[in-house]
Amino acid sequence: MSQERTQWNVAQLLKEPIGATRSFELLATVLPEDAEVRQATPLAGQIVMLRTSQGVLVEGALDGQVIVECSRCLRPVTLPVSVALEEEYRPVVDVVRGVYLPVDEEDEALLIDEHHILDIAEVLRQAVLLETPMRVLCRPDCAGLCQSCGKDLNDGPCDCLPADSDPRWAQLSALLEDVDI
Repeated sequence: MSQERTQWNVAQLLKEPIGATRSFELLATVLPEDAEVRQATPLAGQIVMLRTSQGVLVEGALDGQVIVECSRCLRPVTLPVSVALEEEYRPVVDVVRGVYLPVDEEDEALLIDEHHILDIAEVLRQAVLLETPMRVLCRPDCAGLCQSCGKDLNDGPCDCLPADSDPRWAQLSALLEDVDI
C-alpha cells in the first residue's frame, strides 16, 4: 500500500549514470483544504524518475477526484481528474562536488534543493488546477439560485414576485402573449 508522499531524496540517483531509474507508487494530496478546488481523493498512480544529463526527469500518470462548486447553484460537485506528469528537475548543488550550480530561477518548482530533495507537490497542484474545468454544473438542467432571495431553484420555485420587466421590452412582450408556443 502506498503512503502519501511528494518528496524524495534523489542524491543517490544523481550519482548514478544517465539512464538510471526509480519507480514509485504514489498517493498525493496537493490542494489545501480551504481552496476553491478541493481534493475528494488523493492523486494515485505511479511515477518514474529517470537520471538525465541535466538532472532528473519525472514522468507519471495520476488519477484522483476534486470537489468544485456548481456555477449556478453552488452545490458541491465531485469530478474525476487525470494528471500526466513529465517534468525535468535540476539540482541547485552538484551532488559529487558539493558546489552550487547555475540555475534558471524562472521556475523554482522544478529545482532539486541543496539537500537533494525533489518535491513534485507544486507541479502536481498546478496540473490538477489546469485539469479542473472553470465552470461546472451539478447537472445539465441546473436551475441555479433565485436572483432575489437566493433560494436554490432545483428544490422548487421560490415565493418571490416576478421581477418587473424593462419597459423598453413591453411591445415585444405583448407580441409573445399573442403567440401560442
